[in-house]
Amino acid sequence: MKFDSRLIFPLVLLCTAGLYLLLIFGIGPNSVFSITSIPQGLDLRGGVSILYEANVPSPSLEDMNTANSMLRDRLDRRGYLEATSVLEGTRQIRVEIPGVEDAAAAVAEIGQTALLTFRDSEGNILLTGADVANARSEFLSGHGGAPEMVVSLQFTTEGTRLFAEATRENYQQPIMIFMDDYLISSPIVGRVITEGSAQITGNFNRESADLLASQIRSGSLPFGLNVISDSLIGARLGAEALRTSIIAGIIGLGLVLLFMGFVYRTMGLCANLALLIYVALVMVIVSGLSVTLSLPGIAGIILSIGMAVDANIVIFERIREEVTAGKTLRGAIRTGYKRALPAIIDSNITTLIAGGVLFWLGTGPIMGFAQMLIIGILVSMFTCLFVTRLITTCLIDLKVVKASHILRSKKEENDSAESSLISVFTSENPAPRRIVERRKIYFIFSVSIILLSLAFMLSNVVRGNGWFNLDVEFSGGTSFFVEMGQPFENADVERIVRDVTGVAAPQIQQVLNEDAVMIRIPQLTMETRLELVDALSAYYGLDHEAFSYTDVSPAVSAAMQRSAIMAMGVATLGMLLYISIRFRDLRTGGAAVLAQIHDALVVLCLYAILRIPLNYAFIAVMLTTLGYSINATIIIFDRMRENKVRMPKVGAAELINASITQTLRRTIISTFTSFLAVLMLYIIGVAAIRDFTLPILVGLLFGAYSSVFLSGSMWFMMVKNKINKIHKGAVT
Repeated sequence: MKFDSRLIFPLVLLCTAGLYLLLIFGIGPNSVFSITSIPQGLDLRGGVSILYEANVPSPSLEDMNTANSMLRDRLDRRGYLEATSVLEGTRQIRVEIPGVEDAAAAVAEIGQTALLTFRDSEGNILLTGADVANARSEFLSGHGGAPEMVVSLQFTTEGTRLFAEATRENYQQPIMIFMDDYLISSPIVGRVITEGSAQITGNFNRESADLLASQIRSGSLPFGLNVISDSLIGARLGAEALRTSIIAGIIGLGLVLLFMGFVYRTMGLCANLALLIYVALVMVIVSGLSVTLSLPGIAGIILSIGMAVDANIVIFERIREEVTAGKTLRGAIRTGYKRALPAIIDSNITTLIAGGVLFWLGTGPIMGFAQMLIIGILVSMFTCLFVTRLITTCLIDLKVVKASHILRSKKEENDSAESSLISVFTSENPAPRRIVERRKIYFIFSVSIILLSLAFMLSNVVRGNGWFNLDVEFSGGTSFFVEMGQPFENADVERIVRDVTGVAAPQIQQVLNEDAVMIRIPQLTMETRLELVDALSAYYGLDHEAFSYTDVSPAVSAAMQRSAIMAMGVATLGMLLYISIRFRDLRTGGAAVLAQIHDALVVLCLYAILRIPLNYAFIAVMLTTLGYSINATIIIFDRMRENKVRMPKVGAAELINASITQTLRRTIISTFTSFLAVLMLYIIGVAAIRDFTLPILVGLLFGAYSSVFLSGSMWFMMVKNKINKIHKGAVT
């Protein structure tokens, strides 16, 4: 269908301007859809801190963990994915919720105890959590003797009577189990139960059964939770972190736009306008959906922006190839989009699978990262496949983009050869690289790095420093509450804590409605605690009565760690299956996943060698690294799939070398643009931001390295015997 580009292109510019006006000013008195209405996490803005205490003198650790799990579940269900819930001492639980300014309202929303109810199909309450004595997960012999995971219930005397009556009146009907107004299970009554015990059966695994049992127990806790204090708290990273991150983001985006214009000329203008539209759309959607922005969320945005730029690069490189082959510009665009589409769809769907699994199985910040990633990928596919093409077509009609702009003249190529970096970006016909033949060099290099890293890690263990520098979020530790009685700066407190304790990234949070500060650091000896108290007392003129401290549990609990590991494992399996199905070869998926594992190990070793604190951000860093890695690998494998048809008689090594060479320019440009944006965060950001971005920078470089030098070679090692029988003379 023919359209008037003289009308459409001004409309595109008008819509772009409208999006940014919406992002700046929003709608209505609450500025809905504006950047100022985007909720920010505890690390960027702060929020409210609520301290709960059990109303019994000596609750068991199991009961306290169950109560903590109940609060964590409730926070997730209410959308507070970036909130934290940790044990303090033996009777208290501290909950911190980002972006909330009314502590009393937060207490009212979260509540103090959960209400567990058993209801019939009409919603009538049959019994409550007070009638349940215990719930546990266990294996029982099922039909045919096969063991089956179930949740076993034990009722009180009154509960036994009520449950017998309930099962009698609801035989062959469901009895629904609610936590507050949230349905957690709906088992069918198979018989009348009078003995005071019952089993809930279903497709349970150990994790899901433990979770359901914990939820049921939390509704029948032998104690209540009282709110003993609530207060507003400042950002963990301080206001400076957000300000510098915004500045770095603007500078990084500007450099990416300049670079794309330099490499792709007028075609780069099309990508740049589409990228500006992409950024505005993502921010408007994030604001409209009230998705909390924190460090893991920033990682999700970085990854999705990288994939948005990468999709345009893949298309433009395809268009260049078609123009080089002699096609008209319009014909090159049609063919370029057609041939780039499978790679773009495969790379985005693969990452969407990972994001969906992480949101499904993850908890807390992992779900926040997944939210940002899913939104970013969906918007990037829209802007890449529709907006960029629309803009490009308009600018071709308006004679702004011409075929002569796609290819550089011979004089420009000769001039650009003076710079090796620029010649890589501008070379039209690069010579084939001999990658597979040198695979042993790359394998040895990678193994050497990992072994050297393991040696560093072992030396740390021998010195008693542990494999990793676990932050308080992973290891638990000590929480200090200091009544300063005077204005103070977070940076000064952090400097003193670092100097005295040697902790690289202490958590410093101001209590905003009083001159006080909370300090969280990994477990200290009593001697170091006293040194810290003396140092702060001397600097601020405090007496020892101004200090109180308690032990705190990890914010990333064992259950959350298991959840994260399981989510990443299932996501990896999902990607493996998708790649194997799409490429009709399990070995292709296996090679891609092995390359991902390699990159994960390298980043993990970096954390160990440089002693970068392991905290919430670590999970986001790993996921970002794996996302970039799998994206670059799929682009290469997609070209291999295409070349198998175009070059059916070449050997496996030649096939891989040709495919890597043809996509090398795309890999370099894509990695460079992403590296440029993240580098600005590292240069301008505060210390905690640098700890966050440095591993991403290393992950970007090694993601490109593994995609180019390892993934194809790994695939070759898996298939060479089969292919060599067909193609005699292939490299062995």
